[in-house]
Amino acid sequence: MTQYFQDVLTLTVPTTGLFEAYDLITPAGAKVAAADAPVLGVAKHPNTVVGDLAGVVVIGVARVRAVGAITVGARVVSAAAGGVQAAGGTPANAFATALTAAADGGFVDILIR
Repeated sequence: MTQYFQDVLTLTVPTTGLFEAYDLITPAGAKVAAADAPVLGVAKHPNTVVGDLAGVVVIGVARVRAVGAITVGARVVSAAAGGVQAAGGTPANAFATALTAAADGGFVDILIR
């Protein structure tokens, strides 16, 4: 299945790490590497040079990898292995809502913010 995004608001941020397109990005401009971590948004393009500027979708729709099963309407948080997982009962950093359902390892469309 193809990944994609539909942005309503994209911010250009200075990067502090390397990442691929559609990776979750921290407010500091790096790839999210922890479960339920703060998420600024989804990278529009890969970043191969630390310090370059990158476009990050902060409001909009993106298709990302699901870690664990996700149901339509579920709040999602970052997953440690990349992608998103269902937020559970008391998430600290839920940042999006699932617009589609997905099985573990599949793709889920999320509404960011």
